[in-house]
Amino acid sequence: MLNSLYSFSQRYNFRQYDIEDGLTQSQVTAITQDSKRRLWVTTLGGVSCFNGKQFCSYTKTNGLNNNFTLALSLNKNDEIWVGTAWGISKFNGQKFNNYKQTKEWVGKLVTSHEGIIYGLSSTKLFRTSEKGTEFLNISSEGDDNVTALKVDDTGKVAVAVLRKGIFYLENEKWRPHPLNDQLKNLYITDFFSDRFHRNKLWFLTNEGLFAAENNKISQYVSGKFKVIEQDSKSNIWIGAANGAYYLTDTALIHFNGKNGFSNNMVNAIFKDAENNIWLATDGTGLFRFIDRSYVIFDESQGLRSKIVMSLAKGPSAEEIWMGTYGGLFQYKNGQIKEISIPSDMESSRNINFLYNDRAKNIWIGTVYGGLWRYNGKRMEQMVKDQHAIAYNTILEDSRGQIWLSTNAGCFLLDQKRKQLKWIGKQFGSTLLETYLGEILVGTQDGAYLINSKHEISQLKLPQLAGSSILCMSKAAGSVLFGTSDNGVLVWNPKTGKTMPISTRDGLASDHIYSMLADDQGIIWVGTGKGINKINTSNFSVIKNNNEQALLVECNQNAILQDQNKVWIGTTKGAIVYNSASYIPKSGKPYIYINSVTAFAQNKGNQQKQQTTFKAGDLSGIITLPYQQNNIIVNFTGIFLTNPEGLLYQYRLIGLDTKFSETISNTSMNFSSVPPGRYTFQVKAITKSGTSSLNAASFTFEITPPYYQTGVFRLFIFVLIVLLILLAVYIIINLKERKRKLRLKIKLEEQFKVRKQTAEDFHDDLGNKLTRISVLSEVLSSMIDEKDTEKRNIILKINDNVNELYRGTKDILWSLNPKNDKLSELLEHIREFGKEMFNSTPIRFEDHIQLNHHDGKLSLDMSRNLLMIFKEAIHNALKHSKAGMVIFSATVQDGVLEIGVKDDGQGLDAAVSMDGHGINNMNVRAQRINAKLNINSDHSGTEIMLRVNLSTLMRATNV
Repeated sequence: MLNSLYSFSQRYNFRQYDIEDGLTQSQVTAITQDSKRRLWVTTLGGVSCFNGKQFCSYTKTNGLNNNFTLALSLNKNDEIWVGTAWGISKFNGQKFNNYKQTKEWVGKLVTSHEGIIYGLSSTKLFRTSEKGTEFLNISSEGDDNVTALKVDDTGKVAVAVLRKGIFYLENEKWRPHPLNDQLKNLYITDFFSDRFHRNKLWFLTNEGLFAAENNKISQYVSGKFKVIEQDSKSNIWIGAANGAYYLTDTALIHFNGKNGFSNNMVNAIFKDAENNIWLATDGTGLFRFIDRSYVIFDESQGLRSKIVMSLAKGPSAEEIWMGTYGGLFQYKNGQIKEISIPSDMESSRNINFLYNDRAKNIWIGTVYGGLWRYNGKRMEQMVKDQHAIAYNTILEDSRGQIWLSTNAGCFLLDQKRKQLKWIGKQFGSTLLETYLGEILVGTQDGAYLINSKHEISQLKLPQLAGSSILCMSKAAGSVLFGTSDNGVLVWNPKTGKTMPISTRDGLASDHIYSMLADDQGIIWVGTGKGINKINTSNFSVIKNNNEQALLVECNQNAILQDQNKVWIGTTKGAIVYNSASYIPKSGKPYIYINSVTAFAQNKGNQQKQQTTFKAGDLSGIITLPYQQNNIIVNFTGIFLTNPEGLLYQYRLIGLDTKFSETISNTSMNFSSVPPGRYTFQVKAITKSGTSSLNAASFTFEITPPYYQTGVFRLFIFVLIVLLILLAVYIIINLKERKRKLRLKIKLEEQFKVRKQTAEDFHDDLGNKLTRISVLSEVLSSMIDEKDTEKRNIILKINDNVNELYRGTKDILWSLNPKNDKLSELLEHIREFGKEMFNSTPIRFEDHIQLNHHDGKLSLDMSRNLLMIFKEAIHNALKHSKAGMVIFSATVQDGVLEIGVKDDGQGLDAAVSMDGHGINNMNVRAQRINAKLNINSDHSGTEIMLRVNLSTLMRATNV
């Protein structure tokens, strides 16, 4: 049993948050964490929400029923249930709903895996919801005095009942712990089931810390404690009235005001999703334990000055000497005490270096206070009458020689005579023996090499020219130079190759004060802004874990390895790293979007049209008008382990496909986003490269202006097509009008020409034929009547003249424009028929009925119709031997039907097809797109021509 083990005299790493950081009140009573990784804490002044960087507080002003808040729990919807002095309040992220359903203060709240809220009011157990509060009995006897309420990692509810033991709620029934016969005699104030050892129960009583395992109860720590929790390394944290206790497998550490924590009471201990331990104190606010691999020794542990200039191993095991400008100090068995130097000079307290030689002597170099050596028994001064020298660094080479670099140059020490032998004027700040046994001196102007003959030459490395060398080290066959402004230069003496390492490669600073190659092949580098580690396999800088980088300025050559610990002297004390310690993974950060603002800003006008969407409005697709195409997205990344070291990457799907470079801003502004649908995604990234657990996103759509919509574009397309058609119509119409005008002019010319031709032809040809007829009659009178042959010739001449005259009458009739009408054509055919059958026994009749359908015909159309039916009448007269011939013309349904019918003997089909008349009639009918039918039998012959009246009239415009 560990009764009273004390920690080493060192300061541990805690980060405190109080009212100066925004906490609403410094008396913190409970802690929990929501799904967004935000911490919620209750205080005696209200409730605070912490996102790692700032607190947001809620009090009675915001609707809380009472500022004395004591308990917290969350349901499955991330609604916050708060136990107060006046009952219960529920916060849904927008407003508080208050339920005054308990008479006493609500001091504890938990949520089961079903999402049911259980709580303690005084010592009574209840469960609550919006509908009401129900007090519960655990045992059959009732009147249960509940001293502790807990819920494990699986959401199982458990209670500790005074004088009855511990009970677990399973299927609405309370199952007793198997050791209740022993537990019922203890007053249990807090308990939990061990996460790493099955069936092991840890609990607190008025007597201390106990554990129940394998049917046995064992006490671990005695004392009066309040709360208990287990971290991710299985260690036990205990909240007490005077700080906190930390129980490991080997030690019990008491955290209090002397080593970085607080002496106040710890009311609650909470392990967050990143495995951080948070402690709620009564009066000093909220603390986070920073589980780092180092501790710090400074003035709080006994040093006169926190500026540790040098380090060395002490004469005994686990003893470390620390040199400061306030004296020499020894660390041993967790205690720090001062070691006096037997000198009356105040400057002897200004320790510049400490050094362990192979004989286990400790060398002490001071600034104007002499050079001293401690051999394990006594302190002696090694150089007489040399008090005006500032000793900067010391080195024991492989031959046992002691080299000293001072403000007066470089010296060798004659230990027997206690005298210095001057080697060179070079003022060095660091010394190193090379692999070949030569001595390197780091100076303000590069590095110098001293050979075995003590000859000095400058090391010819252009990269070191003009550089101040502050420290040197050897590793993996190479020499490393730490400079004041150019980082680390790695030089391989065999190949001559060099490799620079700077802030661009991950160093905290290019000002290098100390370097050490440890037993594990790691080079520790102390810089002006922190501590780095370099891997000797490829000389790459090892990335820090996700914890916040320690910002310290290291001191020159103040570095030491002692077993698995590395000591580094800084301006803030001696920092001790335990390279063998296990630092648990801190988990991944979380990110969420707070709000989205869309606005439109007119050029030259400060007025904005603005719409803001909260986180709850971003679940669906946001639709924005095209004017509001400027988008501002505000988001929050939560990484409680190191909130200042969180970076972000984003992309706007629709414009980008890849994530951006890392940024530190927590808002993004997109200007003049074109219409379309977009998805914004953002993720948080730690400095070690760990991406967030989630990628926060939302989708929005910017509607296009009306002139960019598909309907408007279709309308414009149709309008353009209509305009084109209208233009084509107008062009065609203009061309048609021009064509008609030209045709009209042409027809008028033709009319004049035809009329003039007809008149000229009639006058000229008529005169000639009349003259031929008169001359033939004169010639006939001059021939003897008995000369019949000559008279017959003259008769034939007269007959031909008459026939020619009759033919010219048709030509003249056709040429006359006034005869272009259909009615005139039909009348002419009728007159022709009467004339042909006038002196014959054949009776000629006509039936013409146009029903007011009349119009002008072209010359070609009129000519072809005339010739077809003159041929038909002529054939009827010549071949039909008919008693009657009927000429008809009718219009029915827009079709003109013209026919010649006789009651004669009919036509011989073979003879008629061989004749030219019938063929000519068919050819002429085809010319005018008419259909000609000839029906002939023993009862007569009928010739019928059918043509569309529209076709017949349209031909007039051709």
